[in-house]
Amino acid sequence: MKKTDRSSRRPVALTLAAAFPLVFSLGVPEAHAVDADTCGALMGTYSIVPYSSWGTAPPAIQRTWNDSDCNHRICEYMQRTFNVVPHLSWGSLPVRLQRVWDTPQVNCNAQLENPPLRR
Repeated sequence: MKKTDRSSRRPVALTLAAAFPLVFSLGVPEAHAVDADTCGALMGTYSIVPYSSWGTAPPAIQRTWNDSDCNHRICEYMQRTFNVVPHLSWGSLPVRLQRVWDTPQVNCNAQLENPPLRR
């Protein structure tokens, strides 16, 4: 089993912890937009595979994911977290996430070259 560096998990865990009050504030079932780091934390926590599977994400998380455009913001998260250099190097991006990166609907190389305008 590969030993993991817990300090590298801490920012993601803190980001996810910070997102929960937004997502579940006062029991209101509406979604709230989150940043790329929170999208990454949601993907890891709920095993979300963009355009493929919601994993174990409940409806409120699914709405947050969609309202935040996480299917595309995840590219920014993966690039930063795993030191990916588009078109040149996978950095330390795991193979399962390389497949997400190259999914035609996600297309991280294009997303990072021409990011969509944010609302």
